[in-house]
This record gives sequence, structure tokens and C-alpha cells, in this order.
Amino acid sequence: MWPVVLMMILPGLSVNALSTPLFESDEVLDIVIEAPIRELSKHRHDRPEFAGTFRYTDASGTERALAIKVSPRGHSRLELCNYPQLKIDFDRDEVEGTLFAGQNKLKLVRQCTRGTAGSDWLILEFGIYHAFNVITDNSFRVRRLNVTYRDTESNNRDQVQPAFFLEDDNDLAKRLNRQHIRPPQVNSTQMASIETSQSILFQFLIGNTDFAVKRGPKGEGCCHNGRVIAEAGTHHDWIVVPYDFDYAGIINAKYAAPAEALPISRVTTRLYRGFCWQNELLPESIDLFNKKRGEMEAALIPADVSKRKSRHVKEYLDQFYEIVNDREELQERLLDKCRGPDSLPVRKSIVSPAHKKAPTSG
Repeated sequence: MWPVVLMMILPGLSVNALSTPLFESDEVLDIVIEAPIRELSKHRHDRPEFAGTFRYTDASGTERALAIKVSPRGHSRLELCNYPQLKIDFDRDEVEGTLFAGQNKLKLVRQCTRGTAGSDWLILEFGIYHAFNVITDNSFRVRRLNVTYRDTESNNRDQVQPAFFLEDDNDLAKRLNRQHIRPPQVNSTQMASIETSQSILFQFLIGNTDFAVKRGPKGEGCCHNGRVIAEAGTHHDWIVVPYDFDYAGIINAKYAAPAEALPISRVTTRLYRGFCWQNELLPESIDLFNKKRGEMEAALIPADVSKRKSRHVKEYLDQFYEIVNDREELQERLLDKCRGPDSLPVRKSIVSPAHKKAPTSG
């Protein structure tokens, strides 16, 4: 339990944030997962759950061993990847007083394929989450990991790979004083205005089209690769918080391809998927992205990504800023591509002419 004096010293932090210390640090955490790793991978499509042990060393230098249940998860990556994505289920009572206090079920995002390509894709996706953290608090927090996978039912050599934990849906909502809801669909008029503008502009920046903010897969509720958070009892100002960015063009994973219904053939081709009612908000969102450019670039290009991928990300990011800060490009690539709203007047021209050649920060 956190001391009362700390809560008095840090009044800006919510009680919930203080009860989930895992995401309060950017330091890479070394962990060991001991479980029937080979069996879990072999039978991934049956989604088995295995008992295991989770090990890490705490700040005092003491090794902690926590009982866990581990299982495969995901959809496309479950089919396409060499390694299944994982869900780690902790015992809430056992983790009390540890770095994992307040945690129960956590998504562990691991690399898809072997070698440098797999680790690059993983590290870049982690960077995308951090970059969106720079833009808004309405974003999932992540914790970078260095994972040793130890198979308990074979003599296979340990595997060591990068990974990261993704903040729990409900913890995200509580941190923002909201609730996580699963409506069957969301009308665009129910969405929070500037938050939606920032989110969809960010998706355009990273070249991601693998999302939907109005509905999700049949029978699963809204939204596809997004979680809806809302103030209790309200039916407006809902925020759809995005996640799962592995299909983003800025990563350009070998397996990634846009949906057949979209008018693009490569994920590296940007396609704006904002609503026309957002057009008048774009100047404000672009100004924010310009001011945060240096921080965004630092987040999107982690130091340990390969030089080849670093160059691709830098060029891809520069192209985004060239587009949004040129009035003709902005009109053609974003404003004219907007989607019609549910019940709001359509505006396909920008309100302010300030972005003919807006200055950018470094």
C-alpha cells in the first residue's frame, strides 16, 4: 500500500494511478516466464491456459516469483506469427505490495517473427504507443520488457526477446475518471470532438487503417482495435482509444495488408479516415502535432531499432508533416477524403487558412 504522505505529495496523480505502479516507469523490465511454452504455441488455436511462474527482480534487488496463468490471445497475429501473443493472469492477492499491485489480466505483446525484423516491428509498435502518449493522456500506457521464455516441459534453450505489457482496459478508464463500455456501435455525433480529431490524425501519421471507431466485429461490440471510454451515465463525448498498431505503414510489417474494401493496396499508402465534421478541428490538432514533433520523433524511433527501419520511420514521419503543413496537400489528402457524418453538416474546406505553410518544430 502506498504511504499516505506520498499521496499528499503527489496530489496530481489519481489513487488508481498510484495503485498500478507497473506503468509509472519507462525503465525496461527484465522478466522470466516459466511455462509449457512449446505446448502453448503448438495448440494456440485451442487457446489453452497453463499454470506458470513469473519472475522479476524488484527495486530492492529481491527476486520475486509469482504464480500465473498464461494463454494465447489475439486474432490475426495468432494466425500469422511464429509466436502467439500472450495473456498473463495474475492473482490479485499475491501481487499486492509488488510492482504488479492492482494488476490481474495483462496483455503481453511479443514479437511476431524471429530475427531482427520481428524485434524491429515489436519495438516500433511500442514506440507508437509512446508517441500517442505524447499527444494525449487518452491513450494506453505500455511498459517495455526483456523477456526470457523458459519451457518447463522440455530441455529447449531459453529464448530472450523484447516485449511490452499493455495497460488494462478498465485501468485506462479509471485513470481518466471514465468507464469502459462496449456499445454495439457508436454514432459519430457521440464522439468527443477534439479527442477524435487527434486520434484519427495520429492514425494518418502512422499510416494505420486497421481500425473502426463506429463499430466492431460482428457480435463483439464497438470498436475494432479501439476501446470506448465514457463518463458514467453519458451518451456523448465518448472517446475511442486506439490500440494494436502492427498494420501501420510506419512499421510496414511483411504480413500487413490493408482491408480489401479500402482504395489502397499497400499499408505504406496513407488514407485519411476522419469525419467531415472534424475538418474545422484539424488546424488545432495539426498545431499540437507540430509542437510535439520532436517528442513524437524521439518516441517513434527507439534507440535499439535497426538503422534501416530508423531511416524508414524518419522519412515516413517527414512526409506526414509535409502533407499537413501544405494547404493544397492538406485539402487533397485529408479534407477532401473525409467521411460523411451521421447527422451533421458536411464541411470539406478548412476553416482557417493558417496552414498554407505552417512552421514546424524540430
